Amino acid sequence: MLLAGAVLAAPASLFAAEVPQRVVSINLCTDQVVLALDPGERLAAVSYLARDPDLSTFWREAQDVPVTQASLESIMTLEPDLVIAGSFGHSRLLGHVERLGVEVLRVPDAGSLVDIRQTYLDVGARLGLADRAADLVAEFDGVLGDAAPNRERDAWILSPGLLVHGDGMLGSSILAHAGLSNAPASQTYVSLETLAMTPPDMLLISEREEAAPSRAGRLFAHPALRRASNVQRIPPSALICGTLETAQFAARLATQDATSDGGEATR
Repeated sequence: MLLAGAVLAAPASLFAAEVPQRVVSINLCTDQVVLALDPGERLAAVSYLARDPDLSTFWREAQDVPVTQASLESIMTLEPDLVIAGSFGHSRLLGHVERLGVEVLRVPDAGSLVDIRQTYLDVGARLGLADRAADLVAEFDGVLGDAAPNRERDAWILSPGLLVHGDGMLGSSILAHAGLSNAPASQTYVSLETLAMTPPDMLLISEREEAAPSRAGRLFAHPALRRASNVQRIPPSALICGTLETAQFAARLATQDATSDGGEATR
C-alpha cells in the first residue's frame, strides 16, 4: 500500500493559501472527512447523501448542515471559496467552478486503511485543521489496533448483486488487517452456484440487517450459503467511505474467531 496513492490532486502551492471560509463538499466520502474534521460555520454545505443513515456515518451531524446538489447553480449560490470533491466524476462541473475562480480540491477515494489516515491529514491541512486531523488519525489508529496474524482462512466481501470486492478496494485492506485472505484478485461478479459449490470460510455482506427485502438479500439468505460459510453483514457505510466506523469494523473482525457468528458491526 502506497501513501502516494492518497495524495490529493492539488498543487502544493494551494496548501499555503489562506484558510477557506466557505467550504462546500459535493461527494459522500468527502462529506465524511469534512464532517469529522468539523470546521464549524465555515462548512457551507455537504451533499444530500450525507444525511442518508444507510450510507453516511455522520448522518446525524449532517442534519445541522445545509445540503447541496452537484450543479453549478446550487454550488455557486453558496458563494464558496473551496469546493471539495472526489477524484472521479463531475469533471465538467468542477472545471466550470474553477473557471469561475473557486478553488477545487479533488480527494481520491480511500482504497486502503492507510489511505484513510492520509486523507484526514491532507484535507485537514488545507482546512487549517492540522491538529484536529492528527487527533483523528490517532483515534483511528487506537480503534484499529494491531493487525491479526495470517489465520489461513479466506473471506469474500459481497455487495448487492453478488459483486465481490477485490484487491485495491477498501474491503480487501480490511480483510488483510483481520488476517484473512481475499480470494479474488479483482472485483468481479459471482454466481450463487459458484458460492454454493466453492464457498469461502467467511462471507461478509454489505447490507444492513434491517434493509428492505431485495433480490440480493434473498440470495444472501439462501440455505446453501448459510450452511457452507459463516455469513455476516457489514454496514455499507463502513465500506463506501473510509471513516472511524471502518476502523471499528476492521478491529472487530481482527479479534473475531473466523468460524463464529459475529453478527453486524455496530455504529
